Order: sequence, then structure tokens, then C-alpha cells
Amino acid sequence: MKLRNLYKLPLLDGHTAEKLGEIERAVIGDDFRVLYLVMLSNNDLFCRVSCDDVIINNDAVLIYDRSSIKSFQDGEELSIYDAKLGDLVFNDRGKELGTVSDFIIDRENKEVWGVEVSGGIMQDLLDGRSEIPIAQLNWASPENVIFDHEGNE
Repeated sequence: MKLRNLYKLPLLDGHTAEKLGEIERAVIGDDFRVLYLVMLSNNDLFCRVSCDDVIINNDAVLIYDRSSIKSFQDGEELSIYDAKLGDLVFNDRGKELGTVSDFIIDRENKEVWGVEVSGGIMQDLLDGRSEIPIAQLNWASPENVIFDHEGNE
């Protein structure tokens, strides 16, 4: 699932299907794991929900223990998501492939599986955006990524 598709999904009580709010953003740690979700509750309050306590589906995020929802007032976020969007992606020969346009997460273990790469408007229209597994990426600098076709260990 692309991270942008997670935004605006409803957070539902898994027992009653009551809508508790909407997902506003996800916080990704340096280890490329989704640490927690930030939700805007029905009372217009920001809340934090640990990813260990939710089930992510295509149409909703389910929670079975409401006590897992904690108050969150736009606190400190150490997400690498915003920092890595727009990074240039090069192949191992130095050819520019495009820019990081989104993260792709594995819903089961709540980790970043890979990145979506945009080659620009025309290339995206003609060929679509490409997806590269995170195991084949090496951030060579804070803003540049090298795609290794063989994969990294």
C-alpha cells in the first residue's frame, strides 16, 4: 500500500465499526518501520495510535483496544518520510531514474517495502511510476539514492 493511500482512511473500532476519526499521517522511523499513525478524531483532536495496535486494510484502519489511542498535540515527529520525498534516484551506472514520490508499506508487518519513483510527468504518463524494493536502495547521501539491480545485503 502506498503511504499516501493511508491518509484519510477512517479509523474504526474493530468491535463496533464505529468511526473514531481519520488517519492524517504516518510516522516512519529511521529503520523504515511505521512507528505510529496520527489521527484526527471526531472531536477534532489529534491522537497517536501505535502501529502494533492496528490492522491496516485497503478501506480502513481497525483498532480493537481504544485505550491504545493517546492524545497527541502535533508533537515532535522524527519521520523520514518528508525528508526522503523528492530524493533523486540513480541506477548503479549513474543514470537518473527519477525522484522518490512515495513509500510503499507492507501492511502486515508495517514496514516500508519500497519506494515509488516518478520519472516526470511524461514518463509517468507513458510508462507509469516504477516501484523499487527498499533492499535494492542505498542512500548514498542525504538526498541521493542509488538503485542496485542486484540488491544490497
